Amino acid sequence: MDTRDRGAAAVEFAAVFPLALVVILIAFQAYLASTTVERVENAARTGAREASKAMDPGRCEGSATSSMPHWLNDYAVSGAATTHDGTDAVSCTVRAKIPLLWKGVPLDFGVTRTVTMPLG
Repeated sequence: MDTRDRGAAAVEFAAVFPLALVVILIAFQAYLASTTVERVENAARTGAREASKAMDPGRCEGSATSSMPHWLNDYAVSGAATTHDGTDAVSCTVRAKIPLLWKGVPLDFGVTRTVTMPLG
């Protein structure tokens, strides 16, 4: 080994490490966003299904709220009676903000999912 090459691996690691860290953090943020979309859609579907089975649009909020994960704090749930193709139905809407890894970043991304199911 030549003495002029001593420390080259440490320099290369120090140069690549910040880029690798940024790529890992962006990938984790994308995973967090896709998981949030899936959980919000699941909560809306659960709320609409339970309200439809009970034939009570008021059950949407409680059922959807109970199916939300504990790490998703900023969300709103609403349910309403509606009609779909001339039949009585219930609609459940869930809105949530996608959590960010960097708290100081002024990004405001949210997801809204609405599920409508016939009563009964």
